[in-house]
Amino acid sequence: MTKKIYDFCIIGNGILGSTLAWKLSEKLKNNNIAIIGPKNKFGSASVASGAMINVFAEIEDGFQDYKPLVKRFELGYRALKLWKSHHKEIQDKSGKKIQIKWGTHILNSSNGTQSEDSTFLYLQKILKNKNYKSKYELNIDPKNIEGVKTQHRERPIRSLKVEDGIVHSGELLNAIDIILNKFNQLDIFDNEAIKILVDKKNIHKIYLKDKSVLSSKNIILANGAYAQNLIKDNKDLTQNIPELFYGGGAGIDLIFNNYSNKFRKANFAEPKNAIRTLDRGNACGLHWLPFRGGEYYLGASSAIFTIPESNVRAASISYLLGDASKQFSPIIGRSNIKEIKFGFRPVSADIFPLIGETHIKGIWYLNGTKRDGLTMSPYIINELVKLLINGKSMLPKIFYPSRKLISYYNKEKAIIKAIRSISSKEHTHGMTLTDGGNYEEYYDRLKDEFLKVYQKHNIKSFGIHPELLPLYKNNLIKSKRSIK
Repeated sequence: MTKKIYDFCIIGNGILGSTLAWKLSEKLKNNNIAIIGPKNKFGSASVASGAMINVFAEIEDGFQDYKPLVKRFELGYRALKLWKSHHKEIQDKSGKKIQIKWGTHILNSSNGTQSEDSTFLYLQKILKNKNYKSKYELNIDPKNIEGVKTQHRERPIRSLKVEDGIVHSGELLNAIDIILNKFNQLDIFDNEAIKILVDKKNIHKIYLKDKSVLSSKNIILANGAYAQNLIKDNKDLTQNIPELFYGGGAGIDLIFNNYSNKFRKANFAEPKNAIRTLDRGNACGLHWLPFRGGEYYLGASSAIFTIPESNVRAASISYLLGDASKQFSPIIGRSNIKEIKFGFRPVSADIFPLIGETHIKGIWYLNGTKRDGLTMSPYIINELVKLLINGKSMLPKIFYPSRKLISYYNKEKAIIKAIRSISSKEHTHGMTLTDGGNYEEYYDRLKDEFLKVYQKHNIKSFGIHPELLPLYKNNLIKSKRSIK
């Protein structure tokens, strides 16, 4: 056991943990700070992402009607306004160039459902909202978007362009690592935390994989769903903080292969900006992100696991390549695969973030951000640093980790949302109804299935997020505190 007592130990070295270590070390030059995480950052959502800086492209229809969803949206919106200066600061302090592009084309595809159509119209409405100032272009002819050459049955019926951008996640993480190595008071452990022990005297212990033990006044759990394993023996934490699950996501790094086009009449262009569909079935939408040198990223699949899988599922890659080749361009199918990426987004038991100090002094969460952690990072890190140092910040208290589960709307509306979500997902993956396309009958079957889940757990009014329904169905949500 090391005799040094740290002021702050950050567990997790993805985008959130690393950025927090940088900003804390910069502010607190006389404090002892540590960051713990394997050098290869295995399992990190940041490594597996492209990554998109998504705010407007990720909205869901009607979110303004529910305060917790508005609060979550505003974390991303405020971060969006900081990203240009944040990017410049990282480049200046690391001495490295980081690819970043602004502007994202959103396609409303004929392959989608009426739910997708209504979300597109809702997005147009939000973009005109004076409370959320942003750059945008409405009513863009999809034929004029460079790179888009779809199959006729998958063609976009309309499109628009939002301010959202993309950043090269690998270059971003490498640059922040360079900055971290410049701080003398920061100890960097290429290791894994396997357990934390809460101490009544507020000198908490962290047990590492190599059997060493660290002591710290403050522990910040920024290691995604892996945090759940660290607290599993502490009932006080597990019974008062929403569980975390592994939101598995896969993506593909592709290299443009121009040779395959040489002997074909058609010459397909590469995209100049990010191109994506809307959020489908609570996945993050199909997206195609262009980078330098004919390289681009294709993403992303979405599934929730209680136990992390070591390798990506074949179906995820099949769907990505097949759908993108039809809905974006055949050039994707003619590309070479450089790397398949796989990581886990931290999904809380109510899909809302867990940010702030728990009810136990010195135990903090920077977690549960789902697929929005990288997007939110400039804002939520700045505010968390204020909270850690001064005890005050603009972070919404409803997202503090020691809390009741936040309902997703209410039971009635959540079921309607689930029907739209699941039908959209199944339709995207090729579902076709028989008997003349009786959607009403299909929707009724889904509703009956969801009602059985609510009845099984005797839930009267609480709304379950659509992505979490399978976990409730299979009794995998352990903590149902305050659900009625």
